[in-house]
Amino acid sequence: MGLKRDNEPMIVAVRVHPALREYLLCVNNGTATIYPDRGTRLWGLVSMHLSVQPAVSTPMADPETCINIAIFNSHAPTWCMDKKRTIYQDTLFRNHLTPKGQRAVARHLMDDFKQTFRAYMTGALSNNEQLNITDAIDEFCSDYGITTEQLTYDMLRKDWYRFRMKSQDGDKAPGSWQK
Repeated sequence: MGLKRDNEPMIVAVRVHPALREYLLCVNNGTATIYPDRGTRLWGLVSMHLSVQPAVSTPMADPETCINIAIFNSHAPTWCMDKKRTIYQDTLFRNHLTPKGQRAVARHLMDDFKQTFRAYMTGALSNNEQLNITDAIDEFCSDYGITTEQLTYDMLRKDWYRFRMKSQDGDKAPGSWQK
């Protein structure tokens, strides 16, 4: 984290998968900084895992492998799950994302990516019966600026098959609304 200028928000860097970074750059108009809204789950995860800067300095992460998340100037109380009490997250002092927070935020961003991918595939394959899975994955990667060097077809294809199998198993579950 660099020095904060008066007109710039404080940011925390989160290391993410290169394909996820490409996707996030595409949906954020080419910028590597996400500005989460205050009521969102992303902001909740970030604020929950903010801590004071550690005594031992960690090396700066490579900007090409990270996405930045802007943190609000805040003095608001936040419920802390670990301590089971309310703490005051003054972002002037608590402006470092813990390793546990890094993993939680990266996992949340990846879950959003997978949700978008699955919704895209569902729509593409149901709207065009002649479209095969490989072509649908190609279109998804093209639409979201993901290069095949960063993401293999096998990775997306396996995720799609797992999702499809899981949703088919859910349809057959007793008491489900579709029988």
